[in-house]
Amino acid sequence: MTINKPFVRNSLVMLFCGSGLLISVLLSAMVLITQTRETFDRLVVERTVRTASSDLFSLLQDAETGQRGYLLTQDAGFLKPYQDAVGQIPQAEERLSKALGKQTNRTHDVAELIGLIDAKMRELNSTVELAEMGDIAAARSTVRAGSGQELMTKIRDKMQAIIGTSDTAIRTNVGKHAAISEWLQFIMIAAFIAIFVVLGGAIYIIMRHVRSLTEARRELMKLNEELEHRVVERTQDVVRANQEIQRYAYIVTHDLRAPLVNIMGFASELDRSIKDVSAYVLADGAPVSQQAIQDARIAVEQDMPEALGFIRSSTSRMDGLINAIRKISRDGRRQLKPEPIDIRDIANSCVSSQQHRIDEAGGEVDLALPSLKLFSDRMSIEQILANLVDNAIKYRSPKRPLKIRIEAVRRGRLVDIIVEDNGRGIEADDLERVFELFRRAGPQDQVGEGIGLAHVRSLARNLGGEIDVRSVPGEGSAFILTTPSDLSQVLRSISA
Repeated sequence: MTINKPFVRNSLVMLFCGSGLLISVLLSAMVLITQTRETFDRLVVERTVRTASSDLFSLLQDAETGQRGYLLTQDAGFLKPYQDAVGQIPQAEERLSKALGKQTNRTHDVAELIGLIDAKMRELNSTVELAEMGDIAAARSTVRAGSGQELMTKIRDKMQAIIGTSDTAIRTNVGKHAAISEWLQFIMIAAFIAIFVVLGGAIYIIMRHVRSLTEARRELMKLNEELEHRVVERTQDVVRANQEIQRYAYIVTHDLRAPLVNIMGFASELDRSIKDVSAYVLADGAPVSQQAIQDARIAVEQDMPEALGFIRSSTSRMDGLINAIRKISRDGRRQLKPEPIDIRDIANSCVSSQQHRIDEAGGEVDLALPSLKLFSDRMSIEQILANLVDNAIKYRSPKRPLKIRIEAVRRGRLVDIIVEDNGRGIEADDLERVFELFRRAGPQDQVGEGIGLAHVRSLARNLGGEIDVRSVPGEGSAFILTTPSDLSQVLRSISA
């Protein structure tokens, strides 16, 4: 079983391309997903830092507001928000410390900020305790000293720096996240397109392979049909060959036997005449009857010349028959030489060689021929056309001017060359008879031995073709030579 190497090679290429593409997409997707997760984690941390910072600063402001309100009004109601804020600040500090602790490059911010917050808390607690003990003046004096305000300013600056850094990190990571998402989207689209291309290529390769298999199957079926057709043709050829052998055997046993019988008969007559002459010549002076003298005279003057004439005629007839058989036999033995030939050129040559006879008959020839090329044996084609044109001239109708038409039609691997005339025509019963050796149809008013069309059929079959005829008596005939357009293929087939 023959392996379709291009199909296997292309399939492996598409398989490797598809596998490589799938692996690349998976690796790229894993890398981008990892980066997305890392970016998202950083976003979560930065948002936690920002939220914790904002919450802690808001609690400090609430505590400071409660402290100031209590110092200004000595209203115990201001202590409630103060105490709530002071109670929540340690948890807020812890959340901020944890959030900042996840970023090793910002641990110093935590320690410094916690120190400032602790100092602020001490300042707030000390003033509130003084106010609760009734020393409002000392508490207010501490506030007026501005240390608390200075601490709050430092805390605010530190918080804003932390929040600003987080905002910058958030924007950066949001941008990275968006870029990664775009890359991931681009990769997925590119992967979809690439997979579509690979899939399309695979489908194309498969379809092409299926198409090639279909074409190969169709070609195989066609070859099988041609093989069957050739088997039928060869069978027909064998049948025809057997028929030809039988016809030749009949010719040998009948047509050659007839002259031989004549020779034998007239040889007997000659022998009898010799006896009559011998009776007179060999008398050796003995008396010879008047009847013997008369018989000898008749034998010498009539019988012997007549017998010799018939013998010469019969041997001449036998020689003609033998030469005709030898001629057809030589056609079968001659080595065919395929070469490029132009039907129009050969037809022109055949018509030109017999133009004087056509002119004498007052005829005309119509060459309805394209410049049709054949690869065949030139001599065989020339002899066939020459014989057919000669027949058309020889058997023209005396009732009308001669018209000959030669045309050619290509039918696939075959070519039909048609020589049509307006001559006497052939009776339906004689359509096959005209191709037989030494057989002639119609009035026998033309010189010939009946070998022309037999010779044509022999040449046509040697070319792997056939000769046929259609005719209407009194109107004309058309001889159709069907021959392969490439004789070399026929010869190779026969050799195989």
